[in-house]
This record gives sequence, structure tokens and C-alpha cells, in this order.
Amino acid sequence: MIKIITGQTGEGKTKWLIDAANKQIHSLKGHAIYIDSSTTHRYALAHQIRLIEAANLPLQSRESFIAFLCGIISTNHDIEVVFIDELCSITRCNLDEIAGCFDDIQKISDCYGIDFIIGTSCSKNDLPQHLSPYLIA
Repeated sequence: MIKIITGQTGEGKTKWLIDAANKQIHSLKGHAIYIDSSTTHRYALAHQIRLIEAANLPLQSRESFIAFLCGIISTNHDIEVVFIDELCSITRCNLDEIAGCFDDIQKISDCYGIDFIIGTSCSKNDLPQHLSPYLIA
């Protein structure tokens, strides 16, 4: 399952993602991963959540990001949920460039039973139409 939360900078997407991660960790049997472009929020996340700071990684395309996700999953088969804060910022791609990435993420979700909660800075109206079924906020 994929869920997308949208909003402009400063509208509370990161707070929503952190709150959702902290709440969900108590009901998981497996692990939660939080991928962010910085470690600014490390102390806001519950200690059980693995924070991966991706800003210094060479993720400059949707293909490299999908390879990165596959690498994370291949090292831990107990991952139940992955939170991704600012997908466009992490991949250094605009929303149109990254839109195709969601098909690959859906395949990973279906194959491994992992939920993906993704935050991205854009308005609901800017989200490509084929991604609207994933939209939660």
C-alpha cells in the first residue's frame, strides 16, 4: 500500500509523518524505516524507528532511489512500513520525473507486504492524476 501526503513547505507534512510513525510503531510486529533528507528530526522519532538520512547519498534519479529501497529491503526482511519525507528532495527530481517511481514502489509493496507513506511538497492539484488514488492528505 502506498499513501501520499501533500502540502507546501511549512504546512505540517513532516510533523504528520513523524506522528504517524511514532503511533504506528507500537502496533508493528516488524520494523519501521524513516527516510529523510536530514537528521533534523532524529529526536522526534521513537528510538525503534530506523532513521536513514539520505541527503549525502548519490540518489539523483528514480532508478537510483528504487535501487536504494531494494538494498534496504534486502538487508531486513522484517520491514513493515517505510516513511519517506520529501521524496522529490531526496531524489533531486521534480514531481513529473518521480511520478513513474510510484509504479515501482507499488510493485515492491505488493511483493514484500511493505506499506509506504510518502510526503512530498506540492499541492493536491499539482499531483499527477494517476497518483490521486494514493492521496490521503
